[in-house]
Amino acid sequence: MNRSWHIGIFFLAMALAITAGCTAPAGTINTSENAPAAPATIAASYVATLNQPNTQSGYLKMDTDIYNAGEVVGFTVTNDGTGTLACAGNPPSFSVKFQAGNGLWVTRMGTEKPNASETSSLAPGASTQEHRFVTTGWDPARYRIVHDCGVEREFLVRASPVVTPAPVTCPAGNITNASLWVTIDPPGDQYVARSFTLQGTTNVPAGQALNFTIFSVLSDDEDPALSNEGLFSTVVEEGSCGTNTWSATGEIQATGDFFIWIADAGRNVTAIKRFTVYPE
Repeated sequence: MNRSWHIGIFFLAMALAITAGCTAPAGTINTSENAPAAPATIAASYVATLNQPNTQSGYLKMDTDIYNAGEVVGFTVTNDGTGTLACAGNPPSFSVKFQAGNGLWVTRMGTEKPNASETSSLAPGASTQEHRFVTTGWDPARYRIVHDCGVEREFLVRASPVVTPAPVTCPAGNITNASLWVTIDPPGDQYVARSFTLQGTTNVPAGQALNFTIFSVLSDDEDPALSNEGLFSTVVEEGSCGTNTWSATGEIQATGDFFIWIADAGRNVTAIKRFTVYPE
């Protein structure tokens, strides 16, 4: 056993878990007047219109009638007629409904019936303040905005298009076929009994093991790496263009200067780095 382990060094090696992808949290629906811009696409990236329930649907002004799920719907109501519109609520609000399988329109957001305890009106040529709501998490379907001033307009939510990432183009002279190599990123200064991560790159194929050991600079062993005692291992993770990665996380329970030595299983390629562990 290497003498370095007698001075209280402990290093737990394990492959660092790599996580990919994430899901966005559902957006918060905001039905208030003058709602602030939501952190999503404010306007649709295209303009399209749908057949509407009646001529007054044109009073409800929208950029488009088709949105991708996750986009923000913004609209105002402008009285384009010659008569005054009677509105429930002061200020008036709205609800959004969708057509269920039985053909009935079911409330998706807002109240089932407008609040009639207060009333207001919209004079000819006047407009309401802007309403906004987020469609994050909404199912692709046809929806209907029902405004408290008696105006309705339908719009379509469609599934967000799947964006295929561009293929990675590796530079000429791909290093996959080069001689084996391994590197260690500078470990930096560490502190006793505090967890830290060692990492680096290699062209050793993903899935293969790299063996490493950590020993004190003051070790009397001529070459601590020649002994299998005190060796730990980590698995190479897939990278890109022939450059893969490795990592190991643990702690050292002694202060001083140390080396990390790492090599492939056949010890065809090695690397070594020095670092310092300070007291807390």
